[in-house]
Amino acid sequence: MTVGGCLAAAAGVLLLLAFMGFSPGHILNLWYRGSLGSRYALADTLTKACPLLLTGLAAAVTFRAGVFNIGAQGQLLVGAALAVAMSTRWLPPDTSPLIGIPLCLLAGAMAGALWGLLASLLELLRRVPMVLSTILLNFAALYLVKILLHSFLQAHGTSAPQSSQVPRHFCLPILMKYTSLHAGLFLAAGIVLILEWLQTMTVFGFQTTAIGLNAAAAKLAGMPAAWRQVQVMLIGAGCAGLAGAMQILGVAHFMTAKIGNYGYAGIAVALLGRLDPLGVAVAALFFGALDAGAQRAEESSLGLPHETANVIKAIIILSMLLVGAWSLRRTLRSGLARTDEGEATGA
Repeated sequence: MTVGGCLAAAAGVLLLLAFMGFSPGHILNLWYRGSLGSRYALADTLTKACPLLLTGLAAAVTFRAGVFNIGAQGQLLVGAALAVAMSTRWLPPDTSPLIGIPLCLLAGAMAGALWGLLASLLELLRRVPMVLSTILLNFAALYLVKILLHSFLQAHGTSAPQSSQVPRHFCLPILMKYTSLHAGLFLAAGIVLILEWLQTMTVFGFQTTAIGLNAAAAKLAGMPAAWRQVQVMLIGAGCAGLAGAMQILGVAHFMTAKIGNYGYAGIAVALLGRLDPLGVAVAALFFGALDAGAQRAEESSLGLPHETANVIKAIIILSMLLVGAWSLRRTLRSGLARTDEGEATGA
C-alpha cells in the first residue's frame, strides 16, 4: 500500500503539472537524472536521505511506544550546536580525528537526548502533554541557538549569526570525491539495524510496542511503561541530535539557525515507513530522491516550482492517513458486526 500510495501521489502531481503546462515525461526524466541517473546523483540522494533517516527514526521509535515526539527539530538543533561547540571551542586543535570526531558526534547525540528528556520530565512531573512540550521546545531550541550564534558560537571577525568553520580534521570523511556523501551514512545504517533488532528480537521491543498499543494494559501486565517511554525518548531524541551533528560535521561544516527542517520532515518519513526502522530507511531514500530530483528539475530550463517535492510528500502522507482511517473504520465495523452476531446467537 505504501509503494502504491507513493506512485499514486507522484502520478497525481505529474497530472497537475501537466495541466499547468509542464511535460510529465520531461519532468520524470529530469527527476531520474537528478536522483538516480548517475553516481553523483545517487550520492546526492543518499546525502539528503541521511538526516531524514535519523529524524525519521527519532519519530518512529517514540511513536511506536505511544510517545508523540514532535520535537525532533529542536533536538537536531541543540545536537548541531553542541557538536559545533565541541569541535570549535572545547577540543584542543591538535586532538586526533579518531578521538575528536566520535566525541563531537556523541556530544550531539547526548544534547538531543537531554533536550528530549526535558519533555519526558515535564510530562511525568507536571502532566504537560508530550505533543505540546515538544512543539514548544522546538522554538526554545531555535532561539537558544540564535543566542549562541550571536555570542559563544559566533565566528570571530564577523557580525553574521554563524559559527566558526569546523576544523578540517574534525569533519566526517567524504566517501565520494566532489560530493558531500560522508561516512556518517554507515553509522546511520548501523543504527537502523540495531533498532530493527531491538524492536523485533528483544523484550524491550515487545514491551514498547505493547505500551504503544495500550499503556494501561501493559502496566497491568507488569511492564514499566513510564520508564520504557523515557528510554525510547532518549533513544529517539539522541538520533535527532546525532542527525544535527552529522549535518555539521559532514555537509555544512559551520552552523546557522537555518539548518533545514529535517526534524519536521522526519515525522512524514516515520509515517511513510510505518514506524518500522527498515521501512523508515526506505522512506528516507524515497524522500531524499524526491528532494534531489526536484532540485535538478528546478534548476532546469523548465523552472519547476520549488515546492513540488513537498507537495508530493504532503499528498503521500494525506493519502496514508485517509487509507489508515478507512482501514480502521472497516476493522471497527467488522468487529461490531461480529459482536452483534455473537449476541444474537447467544440469545
